[in-house]
Amino acid sequence: MNDNMISGLLATYENGKMSRRDLVQGLALLTASAGTMSAAGFQGNSINHVSMQVSDLQKSTDFYQRVFGCKVNKREGNNQLVFGKSFIVLRPAKPAGTVDHLAIGVDNFNKESVTADLKARGVTPMESKGAGFHVMDPDGYPLQISENK
Repeated sequence: MNDNMISGLLATYENGKMSRRDLVQGLALLTASAGTMSAAGFQGNSINHVSMQVSDLQKSTDFYQRVFGCKVNKREGNNQLVFGKSFIVLRPAKPAGTVDHLAIGVDNFNKESVTADLKARGVTPMESKGAGFHVMDPDGYPLQISENK
């Protein structure tokens, strides 16, 4: 069993960033997955999508479609531009020209397992409106973690 993972779980619990239930779940996952690379065994393995804030949704959608020939999926309030297995989400917002978040894709995503694993790694996941959830990198940049689709 990985001593660093156990130490990480205990430190997170002792700092009040993890409940007793999450600690026990994390220890159980470590025991069940002894020999794997992490408690839940998840690894980010793709850029699922990038979400960008734009001033004019239609103008930006037309640009990406014309220049890159991408398929457009209209969604409520935003557009999804498909590039192979990845996509860009265009969201009307101010300030424009801002990357809203980057989504990391995970194969066989299981929210509870990934949550326990992140907490064991000292990261607190935050709920999101969409799929998966968000974490913040050291500079406060939002990263969404979701199913690889």
